[in-house]
Amino acid sequence: MGHERIGFLPKRKQWNAIVHQLSEYQPNDETVAKIAFNTLKCIRSNYEQMPFNESVSKAMRFLVTLSVSANQGSQSDFLKNNGCVVDDNISLFSLVNCAKDYISTAYGSLETNKIARDAILHTIITYQRKHTSDQLTLFGGKSESIWRGAGSGAAFCELARSFFAAFTDRQIKYYIERSAASEINDYAALQSFTKGISKTAESISHHAFETSKIMQSYAAGWFNKFAVTDIPTDSHITDFLRISFGKMREEFRREVAEK
Repeated sequence: MGHERIGFLPKRKQWNAIVHQLSEYQPNDETVAKIAFNTLKCIRSNYEQMPFNESVSKAMRFLVTLSVSANQGSQSDFLKNNGCVVDDNISLFSLVNCAKDYISTAYGSLETNKIARDAILHTIITYQRKHTSDQLTLFGGKSESIWRGAGSGAAFCELARSFFAAFTDRQIKYYIERSAASEINDYAALQSFTKGISKTAESISHHAFETSKIMQSYAAGWFNKFAVTDIPTDSHITDFLRISFGKMREEFRREVAEK
């Protein structure tokens, strides 16, 4: 397919793997290069605004509240008193429904709201699945002990990285599809390319997870400083998002740098 002609794309193997897979569904390497370049450029620009986005702020506040609640006498009461209505066992079912209600938006992008909500749902489901020894209890009554262990810097770091990875994964797919729609004029070719994106999903998710690693140590330190016993102020949460997204933007900057 002549992948070597994609000259201005990044050095990182994870992103190059995505580009090469996308090339399998679009015969014009130059078009694929533009789609990949536009995707990284749009994400960098978008991430500059994300710390101030209502949906993203609510998503992070939800995670922080969930972690802080583990250090309270009554975890479920603390959650309820802070706008997170869950059952007494803090079952996954109640957490999922709570997150959907909590991460609402009165204004702003509905697309970003959906991405933020989906990323949070992915995060809490992944965390509970990982920390549940008996998979039959995933929606059952043993969840309280799982979330009781979420009150440390290490636990919050795991949750935060999972959220940033899931959010980035969905952002990449969104911008690839949006860029493809403007770069590919042939409808049949666009359909073929769009279907091919689903086959590239694993590489995109892996890339997003690897990129999110850049902020995980900062997340642990931030939680231990500001959020062990009480929910941080809005300004502290905004600062956390600003620095974390800044670290992510820098990684994407490196990927669009010329070789």
